[in-house]
Amino acid sequence: MVGAWIVGLLLVPLLGVALAGPSAAGEPATEHIRRTTRRWRWAGLALGAAVAAVAAGYDPLGRGVLLAAPLFGLCVLAGVVAGESRVVARPAGSTRQAALETRQVRHYLPRRPFRAVAAAGTALAVLLAATTAAGSADDLGRAGRALAYDCGDFAGAHGPWAGSFYSLPLALVVGVGVLIAALAMHRLVGRPRPQAPAGDLVRDDAERRRSATAVTGACGVLVTIPLIGISLVTAAGLLSSPCRPLWWTAAAWGLFLLVPAWTVLLAWSSVAVLRPGPRAARPAPVSA
Repeated sequence: MVGAWIVGLLLVPLLGVALAGPSAAGEPATEHIRRTTRRWRWAGLALGAAVAAVAAGYDPLGRGVLLAAPLFGLCVLAGVVAGESRVVARPAGSTRQAALETRQVRHYLPRRPFRAVAAAGTALAVLLAATTAAGSADDLGRAGRALAYDCGDFAGAHGPWAGSFYSLPLALVVGVGVLIAALAMHRLVGRPRPQAPAGDLVRDDAERRRSATAVTGACGVLVTIPLIGISLVTAAGLLSSPCRPLWWTAAAWGLFLLVPAWTVLLAWSSVAVLRPGPRAARPAPVSA
C-alpha cells in the first residue's frame, strides 16, 4: 500500500503540468533561451515518467518502487541542466561585446523556496542516517531491510524498513542529483549575456532567475518524493513494535504530521519546474 502511495506521488508533478500555462513571448534576444530551457524541462519530465515506470516494476523487493520517484526527479533535473547547457548567447552582429560584472548564485535563487528545499534535503539525510543505523537483517539475511524489536518475552521484526538495503542506493541517486544541480547553477550564473540586434548586451537576469527557480524546483521533486515515502515507511515501522518506547510513538506521529508540509513543497517544486515564474518586464541593455 505504501509503495502504491509513493508511485501515486508522481501524479503531483503532473498537476504542475496542468497548472503551467503557456508562456508569452518576450525580448527576441532572450526568447531563444526561454524556448530552449522550456523544451528540455518538458523532455526531462517525459523521460522521468518513463524511467520511473520501468524502475517501479524492476525489483520485487521494493527498491524499484522506492527509486522510481527520485529517478523521476533526477531526470527532471537533468532536463533542466541540459536546457541550460544548450543555451548559447548568440551575438546578432559582427562585433561581440562582454559585460564586466560580478554575478553570484545567491542573486538568482528564490530564497524561501531554496531554504525549504534545503530543509527537506537535510531532513531526508538525517532520516536516512537514523533508519540505516537502526536497520537489521531480515529473515533471509538481507542487511538493513527490517526493524528488529525485543520485548523480553518475545522478539520480532518489521519490514520493509529503510535501512542500508534501501537507503544506500537512494542516497546515491539523490547525491548525483545535488551535484548536477550545482553544475546547473554554475552554468546559468557564468554564461555570457545575450546581444540585441542593435549590438547592446541585454540584461537577462529574469531568465536566469527562472532557470534558478527551475533548478530549485527540480531539487525539490528529487528530495521530497523519497522523503514522503521514507517518512511513511519509518512511521509505520516505529508504530509496529508492541513494546516501543514513548519517543518512538512521538517520532512516528511527528513524521506523519510533516508529510502535508512536504507535499505542499512537492507541489510548488512541480509547478516551478514547468513554470518557473511570471513574465518579467522587458530586459534593459547593459553597458559593455
